[in-house]
Amino acid sequence: MIKIGDLAKICNVSTQTLRYYDAEGVLKPDITDPSSGYRFYSVDAVEKYKKILFYKDLGFSLDEIKKIQLATNEELKDILKNKKTTLSKSIDRFKEQIKTIDGICEGNQKKPVLSEILLLPFENDAQVVGKWQLCGKILDENDLTSLEDVGADIADKEIIFMPGGAFAWKYFWTKGTLYRISPKYTFAIPNSYKTLEKDGVNYMIVQFMSDECIDNGEDTLLLLYRQIDTVAYTEHQIRPNIDKTDLPYIDDESVLGLWVALDYVPTISDFSPQKRYSDDEDICMVDIKFLSRGICTRTIRSMSGAATYMLRYTKGFVLNDKEMTAEEYQIKSINGKDFLLVQHKSGDYFYGGMTPHWYVFERKDN
Repeated sequence: MIKIGDLAKICNVSTQTLRYYDAEGVLKPDITDPSSGYRFYSVDAVEKYKKILFYKDLGFSLDEIKKIQLATNEELKDILKNKKTTLSKSIDRFKEQIKTIDGICEGNQKKPVLSEILLLPFENDAQVVGKWQLCGKILDENDLTSLEDVGADIADKEIIFMPGGAFAWKYFWTKGTLYRISPKYTFAIPNSYKTLEKDGVNYMIVQFMSDECIDNGEDTLLLLYRQIDTVAYTEHQIRPNIDKTDLPYIDDESVLGLWVALDYVPTISDFSPQKRYSDDEDICMVDIKFLSRGICTRTIRSMSGAATYMLRYTKGFVLNDKEMTAEEYQIKSINGKDFLLVQHKSGDYFYGGMTPHWYVFERKDN
């Protein structure tokens, strides 16, 4: 019999890994001393370990390897054929993701815009539908306890996979890929994912590309999420904030005209005409124009250009029926000059439940 320490030396692996394989049921010792807990293996364990490595290199998880160890020759053929099909699909997906990453890093290829991605065929993955909660950044895929905290500015604490891959806040998906709409770059970033089950709990490992990865060329993060429910959510269920937009129209002559964006601040008290709070690249709003009879337009800037949207208003509120938001506005006079402050209720507000910030505008002289 071989002691666990000797087997570790023969296989050039740590005893911690061998204990992990024992716990996962893929390489159990032949004898475990009940008094000391020492593990002893037969010489066949060396070959078993080599087979585990072989199948891991082929992309099999430990759960899949357990099934292989118990499979007949015919069952093994079916398992390998299914894996080949899965890998073939993954190769095509990874090729597209590599092109995307190259385009992001080099800046000379077309970005994966929403309109093109949404035309791609959707492949369902029923097991991922529901709400997933962030556990942290995983350091070792074979050890789900090897976690580090991730800041809320990097990754969202919860992700909802909607039925049919539909949008939920800034996410949508197809089998094997979670797309994130970057608020900074305004295009869809693909992040591959895979699921696994441990102790009756479903987990997901997401190869996550943050905005920092694009900015600084940092490596992608391996994020571990835990499934907390399998609810097929609707749009209304995932929105913590829905505003009343059917407000009666009240005329407001004081706001009529064109206002040009000047600053973007967390609260009204943070604005000062003498000092800018936000940099130009952080100000996506270009202008807002109030017309008679409750009509207003808003121009928003993105990497693909500027777009103008028509909205409604009543005294004190800009109304967006599509997004179901009522954004408060007020005019503040400072040293004899009027400034218009308007709440910005984006997905961070109506999906994320965050407190809206304020855009600051100055009146454009006629």
